[in-house]
Amino acid sequence: MNTSVYALFGLDSKSSPHEILKECRAKCDQWTLETVTLRLKETMSVEQAAVNAKTVYDVGDSYLKSSASMLLDPSARQCYDAWLSVLESPTPEKKALTKARLLWFNQQDNVVKFSEAMLASLGDKVISVKTPQKRKRMCTEPVCRECRSGFDFNKDYLVLHCHCTTRVGHVECLTRFNTRNNHKCPVCRQQLLMRHQVSKYLFWNVREKFKFVV
Repeated sequence: MNTSVYALFGLDSKSSPHEILKECRAKCDQWTLETVTLRLKETMSVEQAAVNAKTVYDVGDSYLKSSASMLLDPSARQCYDAWLSVLESPTPEKKALTKARLLWFNQQDNVVKFSEAMLASLGDKVISVKTPQKRKRMCTEPVCRECRSGFDFNKDYLVLHCHCTTRVGHVECLTRFNTRNNHKCPVCRQQLLMRHQVSKYLFWNVREKFKFVV
């Protein structure tokens, strides 16, 4: 935690949005060109400090404001907390899942973007968040998203929807998945919408109302 942006602003991971806003404003107000110039003069000549001060100030100002924006965005903060959790107790599954979350977040229309260095620290493996490609005989040979074995559209099955994907499969398998993940998608963190026996030609999409799958 010592190198986290929480430490940068004198906060901890349990700080409230009000506390975060207060400390972020205070830190940004303290970061001035004059302050940077005075600090640089402690380690270099007056001439060198004058030349480098503006660049150092601009870089620092950008970093402070982008870090503050990340902590003040609930979705971005959740992704960042997940990344910190991986650094503290890494497992292959956590690394792959967290990388998928960060990649998904970066693909959205957000001001905050997570850096390539953060993604690289999670390794190469990533869990796919896309709906599996349709098989030629999807109507007669669908595959359960959880256990990857076949199921029958003419028998009981379950559909789970979120912002990033649609999961279809055995009732038992997806019920366990739903409970294990506290009824939220492990990637986009949106509430999983549960539907029983939805038509295989018409899926409910939380952002686009009814979406036909052809």
